[in-house]
Amino acid sequence: MADHGVGSAGTLTIADDGTTVSFYVSCSDPATNTGGYSWFGTVNGSPVGGTVSLGAGFGTRLLGSWTVTESQTVTLGQDATGTSGLGGSASFSEWISRASASVPDPPRVTGSSAGLDQITATGMRFRYRLTGDGGSTITDHQYRVSTRADFVGASWVNGTPSGDIIRNDLDPGTTYYWQARAKNAIGWSAPSDVVSATTIGGGRLRVAGVWKNTSRWMKVSGTWKRTTRWVKVAGVWKRAR
Repeated sequence: MADHGVGSAGTLTIADDGTTVSFYVSCSDPATNTGGYSWFGTVNGSPVGGTVSLGAGFGTRLLGSWTVTESQTVTLGQDATGTSGLGGSASFSEWISRASASVPDPPRVTGSSAGLDQITATGMRFRYRLTGDGGSTITDHQYRVSTRADFVGASWVNGTPSGDIIRNDLDPGTTYYWQARAKNAIGWSAPSDVVSATTIGGGRLRVAGVWKNTSRWMKVSGTWKRTTRWVKVAGVWKRAR
């Protein structure tokens, strides 16, 4: 808050609560009054002002309030009042500081209550947690999933309020890569770290010198179904466990 004395008993005040800037005029002389008190100023780079009636003993009058989101200089002044209590024309300025906002921090995808779990042959759960908001409220968050570590062709899709994503439309024996990001009024965060896990397959097969997952699952009419494995024991085929 900043005060500027005017006349014999008057004060102009610029008040700031961290979000809102307010202009006031006060007078401690109970006899001071004016039917046409004219004031002016500048807030958010724009001129403000008006004319109000101040009765005798008015005390303190709020002239106006404005939301201020960026650092700036604001100005408050008055025209000559024709009274001794408030005096002649005057003005003063005050620097209003606001912290600069930035994009949010990337969501956290490892550690407590984050990462990949509940892995089955066709599904898993991805959990991400929002972190720093960059000084501006987070308004959106998204995730993407791909079978490629570089996410080529993978689209960002909307997340959930909890940050828990359950997908049951995956392929067996396949590695999936996941990321998340968040948005505030400034823009999108950088993508989070990448986490990955492999859905359950049926075994391992060496192909061209490299071990790869095989699958006990077969896609039938668009639905993944578990296949049955059999082994011949003493000439008799039995179901493998």
